[in-house]
Amino acid sequence: MTQNRLLDDSSNRLDPRIARSEAAIRNALLEQLRSGRSFTSLTVSEIAEHADVTRKTFYARVGSLEQLVERMVLDLFKDISSQIDDRMLIMPVVGNTLSIMVLNQCEEHKAVLAPLVRRCSASLFMEPLSEVLGHMLARVTDVNQTPKLEPVEQAYLVATIASVIHGVLSVWVKRGFCDAPDRIANFADTILVEGLQKIMQAGGSQSASST
Repeated sequence: MTQNRLLDDSSNRLDPRIARSEAAIRNALLEQLRSGRSFTSLTVSEIAEHADVTRKTFYARVGSLEQLVERMVLDLFKDISSQIDDRMLIMPVVGNTLSIMVLNQCEEHKAVLAPLVRRCSASLFMEPLSEVLGHMLARVTDVNQTPKLEPVEQAYLVATIASVIHGVLSVWVKRGFCDAPDRIANFADTILVEGLQKIMQAGGSQSASST
């Protein structure tokens, strides 16, 4: 995936023709996944035909099938993260308000999220999720005025959070979203939020002791 994709593509999406063709391509992919097709069985030619675009247009708009899924995942979680108020990021986090809000948003987007989670490889989620999480960690650092994590620490932390998020969503999707968001939030927060706060606090303590 192209680095900093959170910030690009905006000029292209101002063009209605580009927006229409990309929407058609996305819908064509989702329709095939919902029909039971596995992602690995799909071809560019099939998706282009169902979207009523040429292969040339497909490649120009989304690059490849893998890049298409990555961008869809990125856009979905970028939209969710944009709705998180800075006040929700103040540590120590009290209650499950943040996690419940994120899970509610995931449920609202289940028409897109479910087929992607069910039919696509977890590897296609990791990079876009990591990009969004990297921006979120920067916001947490700014809001709480904590020292920035070392790049290696952040890389491990982001990868761990992304893996847990995908794992939780995979089970939730498999169970048909039958579990209440607050129940999942209690479980997820025990794994993610408490650990995140400890790592941030430890980083702050180490920085203070080194000065």
